[in-house]
Amino acid sequence: MTRTRMTRTRRLISTVAVVAALGAATACGPEEDTATGPGASSQPSAKPSTGNGGSGGSGGSGSADNGGGDCGQPPKLPAGHKMVEVAVPPSKGSMSAKDAKPACTPNDWIYRGDGKANYYLFSENVKAELATGGGSTKTVPVGELWTHAGDCMTNSSAVKSPYSCSGNIYDITLDSEGKVKTIKEIWHP
Repeated sequence: MTRTRMTRTRRLISTVAVVAALGAATACGPEEDTATGPGASSQPSAKPSTGNGGSGGSGGSGSADNGGGDCGQPPKLPAGHKMVEVAVPPSKGSMSAKDAKPACTPNDWIYRGDGKANYYLFSENVKAELATGGGSTKTVPVGELWTHAGDCMTNSSAVKSPYSCSGNIYDITLDSEGKVKTIKEIWHP
């Protein structure tokens, strides 16, 4: 009798362990968003996505557009940061960009430009960073960032490695005059 009880207990424990492991494996969706094209982009938890519509990010506030996913709470950006989607190729010293808001997809949160484009001037000492893949960035002269953003919007074949086009989503901070102080391209595979 003791042996039968031990066998039942072991089976019960094994069953619970298997169910817990399967639950943990299926609780989260894939880390990469497979959506492509205009308006489709993502950054699960901290990664951006492809497409001209935006990319994901590790922050921001906005509408929890529940597009079929189970994303939980919208991501939050650090204080003073905002995600934007460049609306037209930037020119020397300025850009037009829409605020990018997180939206839930079947794969996770993504960022998409929303509403009317705002006009931004760049501060004299702006820090610019371009994505080099895998979440890494490289500090570049701001003019190189303007060229890159324009090429991604009009001629993506002109973009050379280690750079790529990742949806025209940028994390920016503004100085006390409302000028862009930092701008960082958000990468997505």
